[in-house]
Amino acid sequence: MLVDVHAHLDSKELLPDIKNIIKKCLEARMIAIINNGVDHTSNLKTIEISDQYSIVKPSLGLFPTIAENLSEKEIDAELKFIEKFNPFAIGEIGLDFFRGKKKEKQIEIFKKIIKLAKKIKKPLIVHSRNAEKEVIKTLIEEKAKKVILHCFSGKKNLIHEAIKNNFYFSIPPNIVRNEHFKNLVKEAPISLLLTETDCPYLGPEKEELNFPMNVIFSIKEIARIKHLDEEEVEKMIDMNFQRAFL
Repeated sequence: MLVDVHAHLDSKELLPDIKNIIKKCLEARMIAIINNGVDHTSNLKTIEISDQYSIVKPSLGLFPTIAENLSEKEIDAELKFIEKFNPFAIGEIGLDFFRGKKKEKQIEIFKKIIKLAKKIKKPLIVHSRNAEKEVIKTLIEEKAKKVILHCFSGKKNLIHEAIKNNFYFSIPPNIVRNEHFKNLVKEAPISLLLTETDCPYLGPEKEELNFPMNVIFSIKEIARIKHLDEEEVEKMIDMNFQRAFL
């Protein structure tokens, strides 16, 4: 049984063919695809898709570079909307200092969202780009629970800090061509690994569209690195998914 804890099925690249994509996911023995919203429009579309396809679980969020340009009133309204809907998870949220400019505002919003996740007891699916140190620091300071670090690119010391705090790492299919993710899998215990695609991005083949079924590439590479049977890794990832989200 396969899970994708970080997808964007509402993207313009995938949405027109979603019926066929879902069919292929079911044929590939997938049991859950967590679709991550990034703003109000995306959150609404995520809810719509999850209503239509039971395999899709809604994660609602505010992407950091979008959130930093919203007013306090707009941010609070979206967080109230998320709280009222009571989604499967909260994400995609976090910090992005690569494209974002308002670092302090991003951190302030991130803290608000962590507080909401703790209040409604939902896991956090966290983006970090050029801000891995600040993300780990903020999560620890705010005593965040059930954290999934999506596509984490932090250095070894930050990986170990995350491990010490029982944060999960979701591994995308581009691990087949990415040395950092290979090393991350070597460092992290199997009990803290999950699979994701970030579809339509981070596929096994560069410049090609990615799909939820491609988590099988993550499974195969994790199995190879950990010297485990693929079926055994599937079962372990499923157990991790149950612990992190259910």
